[in-house]
Amino acid sequence: MMEAIDMDMKISVKVIGTDPPCSRCHWTYELVGELAEELGIDVDLEKLVVGTEEAERYGRCVSLRQFAELVGEPMPDISEELARGDVGGLDRKAKPLLERHPDSGLILAPAVVINDRLKFFEQVPDKGELREALREATNGGGDV
Repeated sequence: MMEAIDMDMKISVKVIGTDPPCSRCHWTYELVGELAEELGIDVDLEKLVVGTEEAERYGRCVSLRQFAELVGEPMPDISEELARGDVGGLDRKAKPLLERHPDSGLILAPAVVINDRLKFFEQVPDKGELREALREATNGGGDV
Protein backbone atom coordinates (compact mmCIF):
# COMPACT_ATOMS: atom_id res chain seq x y z
CA MET A 1 0.00 0.00 0.00
CA MET A 2 1.30 3.42 -0.95
CA GLU A 3 1.68 6.09 1.76
CA ALA A 4 -0.41 9.24 1.43
CA ILE A 5 1.42 12.36 0.38
CA ASP A 6 1.30 15.33 2.75
CA MET A 7 -0.10 17.93 0.37
CA ASP A 8 0.61 20.79 2.81
CA MET A 9 4.34 20.14 2.95
CA LYS A 10 6.68 22.07 0.70
CA ILE A 11 9.91 20.33 -0.16
CA SER A 12 13.15 21.75 -1.47
CA VAL A 13 14.73 20.24 -4.56
CA LYS A 14 17.96 21.50 -6.06
CA VAL A 15 19.33 20.22 -9.34
CA ILE A 16 23.06 20.81 -9.69
CA GLY A 17 24.18 21.07 -13.29
CA THR A 18 26.30 22.87 -15.81
CA ASP A 19 25.73 26.36 -17.18
CA PRO A 20 24.54 26.37 -19.84
CA PRO A 21 22.79 23.14 -18.92
CA CYS A 22 23.72 20.01 -20.82
CA SER A 23 20.87 17.79 -21.97
CA ARG A 24 21.35 15.50 -18.92
CA CYS A 25 21.08 18.40 -16.46
CA HIS A 26 18.16 19.97 -18.32
CA TRP A 27 16.30 16.63 -18.51
CA THR A 28 16.80 16.05 -14.77
CA TYR A 29 15.43 19.49 -13.90
CA GLU A 30 12.41 18.96 -16.16
CA LEU A 31 11.81 15.48 -14.72
CA VAL A 32 11.68 16.82 -11.15
CA GLY A 33 9.10 19.41 -12.20
CA GLU A 34 7.04 16.86 -14.10
CA LEU A 35 6.98 14.41 -11.19
CA ALA A 36 6.17 17.10 -8.65
CA GLU A 37 3.18 18.12 -10.75
CA GLU A 38 2.14 14.49 -11.28
CA LEU A 39 2.28 13.82 -7.54
CA GLY A 40 0.71 17.14 -6.55
CA ILE A 41 3.73 18.08 -4.43
CA ASP A 42 4.60 21.69 -3.65
CA VAL A 43 8.26 21.88 -4.63
CA ASP A 44 10.69 24.77 -4.31
CA LEU A 45 12.75 23.76 -7.38
CA GLU A 46 16.08 25.49 -7.86
CA LYS A 47 19.00 25.16 -10.29
CA LEU A 48 22.51 25.30 -8.87
CA VAL A 49 25.57 25.61 -11.07
CA VAL A 50 28.59 23.31 -10.85
CA GLY A 51 31.49 25.05 -9.15
CA THR A 52 29.46 27.62 -7.24
CA GLU A 53 29.74 27.92 -3.48
CA GLU A 54 26.13 26.86 -2.98
CA ALA A 55 26.56 23.71 -5.12
CA GLU A 56 29.82 22.86 -3.36
CA ARG A 57 27.95 22.59 -0.04
CA TYR A 58 27.03 19.07 -1.16
CA GLY A 59 30.51 18.04 -2.32
CA ARG A 60 32.81 18.77 -5.21
CA CYS A 61 30.39 18.69 -8.12
CA VAL A 62 31.85 18.64 -11.63
CA SER A 63 30.86 18.26 -15.26
CA LEU A 64 31.76 15.12 -17.21
CA ARG A 65 34.59 17.00 -18.95
CA GLN A 66 35.99 18.17 -15.59
CA PHE A 67 35.65 14.65 -14.17
CA ALA A 68 37.70 13.15 -17.00
CA GLU A 69 40.32 15.88 -16.62
CA LEU A 70 40.60 15.46 -12.83
CA VAL A 71 40.96 11.66 -12.97
CA GLY A 72 43.49 11.94 -15.81
CA GLU A 73 41.56 10.16 -18.54
CA PRO A 74 40.53 11.25 -22.00
CA MET A 75 37.04 12.60 -22.37
CA PRO A 76 34.70 10.09 -24.03
CA ASP A 77 33.50 11.19 -27.47
CA ILE A 78 29.95 12.30 -26.77
CA SER A 79 29.45 14.61 -29.75
CA GLU A 80 26.81 12.44 -31.44
CA GLU A 81 24.85 12.02 -28.21
CA LEU A 82 24.99 15.77 -27.54
CA ALA A 83 23.81 16.56 -31.07
CA ARG A 84 20.83 14.22 -30.68
CA GLY A 85 20.10 15.19 -27.07
CA ASP A 86 20.48 11.49 -26.25
CA VAL A 87 20.42 11.54 -22.43
CA GLY A 88 20.61 7.75 -22.09
CA GLY A 89 23.50 7.59 -24.55
CA LEU A 90 25.40 10.24 -22.59
CA ASP A 91 24.92 8.26 -19.38
CA ARG A 92 26.09 5.04 -21.11
CA LYS A 93 29.23 6.78 -22.41
CA ALA A 94 30.02 8.21 -18.95
CA LYS A 95 29.44 4.97 -17.04
CA PRO A 96 32.76 3.17 -17.83
CA LEU A 97 34.73 6.26 -16.82
CA LEU A 98 32.82 6.52 -13.56
CA GLU A 99 33.19 2.79 -12.85
CA ARG A 100 36.98 3.06 -13.21
CA HIS A 101 37.08 5.82 -10.55
CA PRO A 102 34.47 4.96 -7.91
CA ASP A 103 36.44 6.59 -5.11
CA SER A 104 37.23 9.87 -6.84
CA GLY A 105 35.34 11.91 -4.23
CA LEU A 106 33.72 13.87 -7.07
CA ILE A 107 30.03 14.36 -7.67
CA LEU A 108 29.24 14.23 -11.36
CA ALA A 109 26.40 16.46 -12.53
CA PRO A 110 23.49 16.20 -12.75
CA ALA A 111 22.94 15.90 -9.03
CA VAL A 112 19.65 16.10 -7.16
CA VAL A 113 19.44 17.38 -3.59
CA ILE A 114 16.12 16.85 -1.79
CA ASN A 115 15.56 18.68 1.50
CA ASP A 116 19.32 19.33 1.77
CA ARG A 117 20.28 15.67 1.21
CA LEU A 118 22.25 14.61 -1.85
CA LYS A 119 20.06 11.86 -3.32
CA PHE A 120 21.21 11.31 -6.92
CA PHE A 121 24.30 12.06 -8.97
CA GLU A 122 26.40 10.78 -11.88
CA GLN A 123 23.45 10.10 -14.17
CA VAL A 124 19.92 11.18 -14.86
CA PRO A 125 17.88 9.64 -12.04
CA ASP A 126 15.56 6.76 -12.81
CA LYS A 127 12.02 8.16 -12.99
CA GLY A 128 10.63 5.58 -10.55
CA GLU A 129 13.42 6.12 -8.01
CA LEU A 130 13.05 9.90 -8.23
CA ARG A 131 9.27 9.62 -7.82
CA GLU A 132 9.79 7.51 -4.70
CA ALA A 133 12.37 9.93 -3.27
CA LEU A 134 9.95 12.84 -3.73
CA ARG A 135 7.17 10.86 -2.06
CA GLU A 136 9.44 9.97 0.87
CA ALA A 137 10.41 13.63 1.28
CA THR A 138 6.75 14.52 1.82
CA ASN A 139 6.33 11.81 4.44
CA GLY A 140 8.77 12.90 7.10
CA GLY A 141 11.44 14.51 4.97
CA GLY A 142 11.16 17.70 7.03
CA ASP A 143 9.94 21.16 6.14
CA VAL A 144 12.06 23.61 4.26
